[in-house]
Amino acid sequence: MSDFAQTGLICTLQRLNDGHLAKIERDLAGLATEQGIALVLPCHGGDLERPALAHIVAELAEGPRFLREIVVSMNGVTAEQFERAEDRFAALPMRRTFLWNDRPGVAAGIGGKGGNVAAALRHLVGEGTCGIIATQDADVASFRRQDLARLCYAVAEPRLGFEFAKMYYPRVTDRLYGRVSRLFLAPLLQALVRVAGHQPLLGFLLSFRYPLSGEVAMTRETAAALPVAAGWGLEVGQLCEVFRQLDPRRVCQVGGGAGYDHKHQPATTALAGMAAEIAAELFRQLGAEGLPADAAFRRAVAAAYRREAALALQRSASLALINDLPFDENSEREMIAVFAGTLDQ
Repeated sequence: MSDFAQTGLICTLQRLNDGHLAKIERDLAGLATEQGIALVLPCHGGDLERPALAHIVAELAEGPRFLREIVVSMNGVTAEQFERAEDRFAALPMRRTFLWNDRPGVAAGIGGKGGNVAAALRHLVGEGTCGIIATQDADVASFRRQDLARLCYAVAEPRLGFEFAKMYYPRVTDRLYGRVSRLFLAPLLQALVRVAGHQPLLGFLLSFRYPLSGEVAMTRETAAALPVAAGWGLEVGQLCEVFRQLDPRRVCQVGGGAGYDHKHQPATTALAGMAAEIAAELFRQLGAEGLPADAAFRRAVAAAYRREAALALQRSASLALINDLPFDENSEREMIAVFAGTLDQ
């Protein structure tokens, strides 16, 4: 995390020290008086009851005020939960908007997190009072206000010239997490390169250290131009649309520091479904770029994925060993088999 190497098509803004964080917040608060910064919190009903969201609210209630508005965009809530939602955010000083996207009587949209993000972006783009829009996952137990400030600063500071920024962070606390990224998406992208050759879209996606991060910041104009994918394909679909809409020189990734802790999903249920949706969205996007998505192509990709995933497993084991972290190789190998099965369907 402390290096400053630049690889790939986009700029990487590493976090090299912590001494600048207070200044970043103060400077961002000044920049925000002119541009206006809004934060989108896509929430499932279950998130409203968890300590992680209460921690996010407590963090945002302190420090310099760089947010003009927060949009809590929800699905899977009851009428009682929606009525109580405002009380959970009462400590926040900024304007607050609450959206219930699957309430009874509303026509079904794309649903899930993607639907929550899409509804919030439509609201903010239509309202037009904030020039910068950020999104933050609501299940991050280790959320730090300063990390959000760094992410927004990357787009708000005109001298940097970025229109889209994505946060990255190591998924490690007491052990290695991030299995969908480590054991599925990263080797899948490498497998696609092996089968299809070097494609501009694949090179762009491979430039991101954590493409499945839900934390991004963008200009309002960028938000207005980006279609939003459904389900777990949201992040991959978003990056593919960024690839089409923006010059890579206007895109960056921002280091979020260590210890970033998301809610961990059950391995054989949610992670398998997540991988299937990510693969479906990725193949759909590659089809839009003119690559074949027929059965022969998918079989070749699945075979190449198994080889790349075995290498990813070996590298993860080495990383855990040299950092004295527990590592269950059999469990990880079983997870790869589950992921590979999603590509065979």
